[in-house]
Amino acid sequence: MSELAEPQRAADAGEESVPTDLDLLRRLADGSKAALAALYDRYSRVVYAYTAARLEPREDVEEISQDVFVTLWRKRATITIAGESALPWLLVTSRNLIANRRRSLQVVEKRRSDSPVDGSLADVRPGPEELAERGQLLAYVDSVVAALTEPDRTVFELCIRGDHSYEEAARQVGLSEGAVRNRLSRLRGRLRNELRTLRGMP
Repeated sequence: MSELAEPQRAADAGEESVPTDLDLLRRLADGSKAALAALYDRYSRVVYAYTAARLEPREDVEEISQDVFVTLWRKRATITIAGESALPWLLVTSRNLIANRRRSLQVVEKRRSDSPVDGSLADVRPGPEELAERGQLLAYVDSVVAALTEPDRTVFELCIRGDHSYEEAARQVGLSEGAVRNRLSRLRGRLRNELRTLRGMP
């Protein structure tokens, strides 16, 4: 099960037993396969959902999703992230691998037809520049929200998608109104930073 929100929940509870992404990346840089496994457990479902929304068939989705973590291991000594989450780096890596796969498919198609790739093929296989379009960003948001742990996911669904008030959400999840407000503020900030990183990284 993905644990996207687990480090923050542990911090809220005053616990230090769950390593943050930065802790895991430091261990990974030292060659820890356990750190790689922890990051895989934490984010593999989100990476798969992100890839599946942009690529088919399923075999290609599974291969790209695995290659993201292979790349993470291969580049472990040089990885830097903006903020505290490794997820934007993983998704940008997925985006680049998807783009490479599409270019390879276009080359194969061009060789088969022995003619330049026409505009219709480009429309069927969009380039990486289109990954920031509204529909794809929404799919990304959906994958991040799906990875949240409770009660963060319920708070998000009630207040952002369901348009409930802080007071109504607080009653449903058993938190104070102030706690709901703080969680939403933190979630919005994290999502905003990750989207900004996703758009800005090469």
